Amino acid sequence: MATFTVQEPIDAEIFNEAYEEFLEQYSICESSIVALEHKPKDKVLLNDLFRTIHTVKANASLLCFDPMVIILQELESILDLVRSGGLPFSNLTGDVTLLLMDKSRDFMEQFRSQQLVDYDKALYHAVEKGLQQLSNCAPSDTTNILVKIIAIIDPDTSLTFNTQRNWLEELTQDDNDLKFLYQLAKMCEERVGYWKGRTDRIGQLALAMNLEAGNPVDVVNLTASLFTHDIAMAFLPENLLNQQRRLNPNQQTLVRHHVQTSSQLMRSIFNSHMAGHCLMQHQECVNGSGYPNGIQGNNIGPGAKIISIVHTFEAITHGHTSITSHKRPLMRALLEINKKSGIEFSERWVDIFMRVVPNSY
Repeated sequence: MATFTVQEPIDAEIFNEAYEEFLEQYSICESSIVALEHKPKDKVLLNDLFRTIHTVKANASLLCFDPMVIILQELESILDLVRSGGLPFSNLTGDVTLLLMDKSRDFMEQFRSQQLVDYDKALYHAVEKGLQQLSNCAPSDTTNILVKIIAIIDPDTSLTFNTQRNWLEELTQDDNDLKFLYQLAKMCEERVGYWKGRTDRIGQLALAMNLEAGNPVDVVNLTASLFTHDIAMAFLPENLLNQQRRLNPNQQTLVRHHVQTSSQLMRSIFNSHMAGHCLMQHQECVNGSGYPNGIQGNNIGPGAKIISIVHTFEAITHGHTSITSHKRPLMRALLEINKKSGIEFSERWVDIFMRVVPNSY
């Protein structure tokens, strides 16, 4: 670790103006990246993103925040290549940009509160070298280098979940059926590498959301639904579960059938109509664009709305077969969940999710 300080005191008014400008540009950066994921070749959006990083770098230079300036200069060079067509914009490019803006925000906020910054000098140097390598790499190497840079910025890219020991002990104490489902779900984790630990992650997160809302869903039925969903998914062909390219229409149909499979399994094993109902609806969207029945809004039960959010969050943060096994940073996951509020997900349950997640990671 290293400690950064400025040689000459910074005028408070100048810093506050730069800080407020940074927050504004941070918000613009997020919006630009979300839009670019839908229109990755949009020249206006690419120029907007480049100008945002340029503005942040210029303000950091004015404040003499040299560690920030060095990193942002390299990022600016990458985004200049992207907007000129030298590199394609991808989700990974967006992840790198968001993570470095997050590092910059930490830098600014530390200085604001302490007038100094403790930062990982070796990490900053490694990121600088990684970005320089990206500027000169062959197109075929772009993805691997971006993943390496992300892993440097956010080791494991990843999230450390606050796992509670014996979190199911009270629920399963007198419920052998739930114990059985939990054991099956844990066994299913072994079928796909990136599933490791997901039973506990999604279970605790879903129960925390339900508790925050006053437990409108029976906790045993909710927990059993989550376990049974993964059991049904595990019965899909292994090559399909581990596939890294997007699914074709036939594969999509096969995957979508897990909704009915898990629902039937829930009703037969756990003898719960309510739990089966949760699973039958967990791929429905509040705007009616989901499946299998295209129901919407209040016609979707609260248990299904919880399951929909926690499984999407899990797919973003711990990899998803049909898109990428690359884990996404927490900031990215929150951004993606939030932008689908009122479209795929219930606005109320997204608000609850946003309150719960900071206490889970």
